[in-house]
Amino acid sequence: MKHTKLAAAALSCALLLGGCGASTGSDGSETLMTVGDINVTENEFNFFLKTYKDNMDLGAAKELSLEYCEKNHLIIAVAQAMGIEFDDDTQAEIDEYKQQVVDAYDSDTGYDEFLEEYGLTDEYIDRLVSVGFYSDALKEKMETTEYTDEEKREYFLEHYRRAKHILLTSEEEDATIEAQAEELLERAQNGEDFDTLISEYSEDPGSETYPDGYVFTDDEMVAEFQDGVDSIGVGEFTLVKSSYGYHVIQRLALDETEEYFEEQYAEAESSVESAMESDDFETQLYAWADEYGVEITVNQELLDSIE
Repeated sequence: MKHTKLAAAALSCALLLGGCGASTGSDGSETLMTVGDINVTENEFNFFLKTYKDNMDLGAAKELSLEYCEKNHLIIAVAQAMGIEFDDDTQAEIDEYKQQVVDAYDSDTGYDEFLEEYGLTDEYIDRLVSVGFYSDALKEKMETTEYTDEEKREYFLEHYRRAKHILLTSEEEDATIEAQAEELLERAQNGEDFDTLISEYSEDPGSETYPDGYVFTDDEMVAEFQDGVDSIGVGEFTLVKSSYGYHVIQRLALDETEEYFEEQYAEAESSVESAMESDDFETQLYAWADEYGVEITVNQELLDSIE
């Protein structure tokens, strides 16, 4: 599932960023990362970074952008190292998908203007378009795994989390919102009923839809929220800031009662299996990279200089 998301996210960038102001580095000629024989330029990295840093702090945005660049290009590099080539029908699908990207722009020159604005090349968009197809070809080389119910339940408990939060997103001065969030954190830690505090103060409409809290796995929430939940134990509270505002978070158990666990597990079972398949694919991908000598290098000095 994660690698499908990588390909989808890459193309979403191609389709959605055309109307945004550019936020590229220099001229894109300097290589930021090398994956096998593929060079990823500063501008190509910034193409991902622009989206993520609008929604999270710069450090988290860089980390996620680097991960997406690495994994997308590793899929291509490994597939090419293994000699995978597309037949005529698959190539026709790729060409059609690429044409959809080009046609998403308003004028005959819109796509070329988009490439120029972001310092990208047509070949780079070809790479992004091909990721999902290379991923599918690699997955066909893996043995099909049947997961037992016990394995899926164990994965659910190990990789999923449950949490409630108070979200403050008011337009007041940031310091005022932060002070209010700190006060609510202290009140929660001192034993006030957290559900009552959520009802009175939270600006997240999802709190009413999910009164028992959000159940989520890796990368389904903004990084700051996930990291905050991971930093505390069941029943504990923490305060984090994300692009959405300030979150006063309480981590909750997934298995408070057998009935509750069964309900949550039933809702998540299909995504659990997809996540397990994604993890297995990622493990195999990096094993293949080692086998075929596909190395990854990062220009750390250049990465550190990007703001």
